Amino acid sequence: MKQPASHISTGKRGHARKADRANKSRRGERTAQLDAGVKRWFAGAAAMFAPSQSSMIPMLQSAQAALGYLPRDAMQVIARHLSVPPALVEGVASFYAQFRYEAPGKHRVTICRGTACHVRGSGKLMDEIGASLGVEAGRTTANGEFTLETVACFGACALAPVVVIDGKVSGRVSVASLKTEIDQTATAARPARAAKAKG
Repeated sequence: MKQPASHISTGKRGHARKADRANKSRRGERTAQLDAGVKRWFAGAAAMFAPSQSSMIPMLQSAQAALGYLPRDAMQVIARHLSVPPALVEGVASFYAQFRYEAPGKHRVTICRGTACHVRGSGKLMDEIGASLGVEAGRTTANGEFTLETVACFGACALAPVVVIDGKVSGRVSVASLKTEIDQTATAARPARAAKAKG
C-alpha cells in the first residue's frame, strides 16, 4: 500500500537543501565582493562567451583588454562561467606570456628582444633601463609610473634596436636617447595630472 507523502523532509534532503542555500549564498557573496571593473567587464562578457572551455582563452584576452591585466577576480568569474576549477584557468593563463597579473603602469616601455635588436644592443638597453627604473622586465615601478616589457619581435628589424613607449615606435635607440625619452614622458605627464587634480 502506498504511503502518504510526508511534509517532513528527511535528514539527507534537509541537509542538501541547506547546503544548496549556503552555496548560493556564498556565490552571491563572492559576486558582491568582486572588483567593480571586473563586474562591469563580466556583465557584457557573460553574454558574449559560451560557457564552454573553448571560451577560456578568448575570455582571458577580453578581460585583459578591458582591465589592462588579469586580476584574480576575473579568473575566478571565468572559472565559474565555464564551470571549471579556478586553478585550471590560472594554469592556462600562466602558460601564455601575453597575460599580465598586475595593473600596468601609466606608461608602457616595450623593448624588442628579437635577433636583430639583440645583436644591436637591446639586451644592454633592457639592463640599463631596468636598473634606471628599478624594475625587471614584466614589472611596474613602485610609483605605478612605468611598466617595462619585452616583445619577441616588432617586425621592424631595419630600425633595430626598437623601443615602443605608449604606442610610439622609436628606432635605432641608444641608452642615452631612451633615458631622455622616458624622462620627457614622465615630465609631460606631471603637468597634465596637476591640471586634472585642480579641475
